[in-house]
Amino acid sequence: MSSRFSSLRTGPKLARRLAQVELGSLPNEALLDYAHAEFRQLSSQQARVWAAFAEIARRAPLALDSSPAFTPGQRFDAAASELVAELRVSKPFATHELEHAQDLEAMPTVAAALRAGRIDRNRVLVLLDVCTGLSDEHRDTIIAEVLPGAGSVPPAKLRAHAQRLAIALDPEWAERRYRLSLREQRVVCYIADDGTVTLSGQNLDADQAHAAKAHVWELARAAKRAGAHASSDKLRATLFTALLNQHYLGLGRQEIIAELVKQFPKPVPDQPAEEPTQPEPARPAADPKPAPAAKPQPHPTMAPGVELRVGFATLMGLCDHPGEIAGAGPVIAAVARDIACAQRRGEWRFAIVDEHGRLLFDGITRHRPTNSPTGYPAGGARGGIVELHVPTYLLDPAFIDEHPQWAPLLTDLAQQYATQKPIAQNPTARAPGQPLRRRVQIRHRYCLFPSCRRPAGQTQTDHRHDYAHGGVTLEKNLGPLCEAHHDLKTRWGWRLIKQDDQTYLWISPYGRKHLVTIEPVAPPLPDPPDWPDTSAA
Repeated sequence: MSSRFSSLRTGPKLARRLAQVELGSLPNEALLDYAHAEFRQLSSQQARVWAAFAEIARRAPLALDSSPAFTPGQRFDAAASELVAELRVSKPFATHELEHAQDLEAMPTVAAALRAGRIDRNRVLVLLDVCTGLSDEHRDTIIAEVLPGAGSVPPAKLRAHAQRLAIALDPEWAERRYRLSLREQRVVCYIADDGTVTLSGQNLDADQAHAAKAHVWELARAAKRAGAHASSDKLRATLFTALLNQHYLGLGRQEIIAELVKQFPKPVPDQPAEEPTQPEPARPAADPKPAPAAKPQPHPTMAPGVELRVGFATLMGLCDHPGEIAGAGPVIAAVARDIACAQRRGEWRFAIVDEHGRLLFDGITRHRPTNSPTGYPAGGARGGIVELHVPTYLLDPAFIDEHPQWAPLLTDLAQQYATQKPIAQNPTARAPGQPLRRRVQIRHRYCLFPSCRRPAGQTQTDHRHDYAHGGVTLEKNLGPLCEAHHDLKTRWGWRLIKQDDQTYLWISPYGRKHLVTIEPVAPPLPDPPDWPDTSAA
């Protein structure tokens, strides 16, 4: 019997074929092929289950069929109760599954893809979630765009793509949904089965929440470099609770790091790591008096900041295409502008792109908008990165003249683009210089491993042909890999082959081949109706 299942359609024939398999007899590559087929068949069965649930929700109990008072809501509730009794599940679970089933009926092409095993339950839920509240026309536009490749991209990337399209198609809907969600902000705290506690904030302001996260992450990294012997997760969790509990009240950054090093000292023999002594309440050094209360700031600082990727036209207010916080996902235009303003003293890098969003040139700029309607005041935090995506037609002198408050910045970008030179880099150096590292980060966006969404700025710059074996430090041989996937390549037998500038091939120890396609720096988005025609640019 052949061990190849990928050519078989989901359904009874594939189910019979899979049922005949003895797992122990399959070679490595065939085993992965078999697991993939089982996964496709599971997706097909999920489609059938949801179809049955939707049919149940359409039917009212026979005794009430003629009752004019039997509303759709009552019909739905009756169906949920039937499922609770039949399947021995909770009412919330039954309610959610019925909602998914009914929402999926409005997307027949998505249902068909699930039945065929081309996408799975998780990806369907992503599409259902993103499209909630959109008009039928906008929903159908998004599905037509993302569904053909939905099964080959990780769910996080699928969500980000669909969210960008949704925000671009209906910016007012996106802003309205965001503002309504902010009204539902809350803090959630519950005890887990093991006695530990989960504490989280929900529906927070995107810019402030990510700034807070970046602050905690940066402090944890600094403490680890300074000698704190604990995992990064442990240090971040300790900082999270200590900052909320005011344990570090009155302490500066270096004092907080020193406290963490003291709390997590280097372990002595026979003493396990990550078992801190009970910390004493921290006090400012040599000051018996309580620390004075900090003066309120007119605007919260953004140090160390986040990595914001945003179209230049969005920043100028010419359109409301979404921005993106690297590693988190899309944000509405208003939030992107707020972050850029708050990080006006951070690093502003730019990417000149073609009509397909592919990188043509990159660099950094010290210029900022002057007398901007968005109100860029003096001062601000120094942290963070703002990456500007600039189509070439925005560099036209006539366009620049029409926007004097942005003219110094656009003129600087145009001049750098016109006088660009190859990056100066010693090919025998162990590490790339900052310009080459930045080029690699901008071009590749994320870790090169399949499904990994670690932003390139948070990865290692890997030599595809290893430096120790003669690999050169040039762009053609460099790519971003997070620590875990760098180890897969260097220690655990995974191979990485560059096929062209946009395509990489991974070969696993089992011999399975996985293609990775590099997405554009600025994927094209639908333009608002009043956006100028750029087809001739």
